[in-house]
Amino acid sequence: SNSVQPWFAMVNAWQKLRRGAAVSVAFALLHCLEPVWVNQNQASQWAIPRASGSSEAWDLSRHNAYQATVFDENAAFFASPSATPPALLPKIRRIVESCQLSSSTTILDVATGTGALLPFYEEKTSLALVTGVDLSSGMLKHARERYPEANFVQADILDFAAPQGQRFDRVVFNACFGNLWDPAAVLMNVADNLVAAGGLVVLSHPLGRPWLAGLRAKDPSMVPHDYPQEKELRELLSRLPSLSLVCLQDEADYYCAVLQKKSP
Repeated sequence: SNSVQPWFAMVNAWQKLRRGAAVSVAFALLHCLEPVWVNQNQASQWAIPRASGSSEAWDLSRHNAYQATVFDENAAFFASPSATPPALLPKIRRIVESCQLSSSTTILDVATGTGALLPFYEEKTSLALVTGVDLSSGMLKHARERYPEANFVQADILDFAAPQGQRFDRVVFNACFGNLWDPAAVLMNVADNLVAAGGLVVLSHPLGRPWLAGLRAKDPSMVPHDYPQEKELRELLSRLPSLSLVCLQDEADYYCAVLQKKSP
């Protein structure tokens, strides 16, 4: 059945990793799971069409439902110890170092999943100061069980509003920016409503932009966007004047862009 397809992808990815590929099973599978229920002939308004045929539009609600379904069905794997092998840990730590955390830093962890970054945040700040947002109830179930001190919300970051209008010192998009329906609109919401003045917005992927582009070619419905190169990122920020680029590390196997919300 279609619901079994992702598990074949998992086995294949795991076998490749066991042969020496130094990447995380979790991140390797994050965007490569075969579609579970989406019609392969549907065309997308925002990505390379999966195949010619139906002109039925792919819209935000269906995009979100697809993302949630795939990760709901595979949440137990992403919560397992196999999901993050030791080879990936230095890159994750590097991403967290880019966040420049202190003991009082508040964090909005976008697409938090089962909480992959939370133990690394906890080395620098209290998990009570961390809010994780995700579309997948299955992933969040595991996150809540693993890290009960943190706060978790099932929501779309596109229109997410924090309780009492809270602003966060850090907003982190790790291994998820390419999955967003409308990255520009998301950054606008973050800049206008979620990140504090002087706060940082981190866009990262521990396997790099070229690797992610390969997964996008395989399934543009799961990964509709590439991570932006410097020229593209500066063009995007030209439409978001309250955000500025602090630094960009765009390497063959690592990506991390740090943006800052300008102070009034």
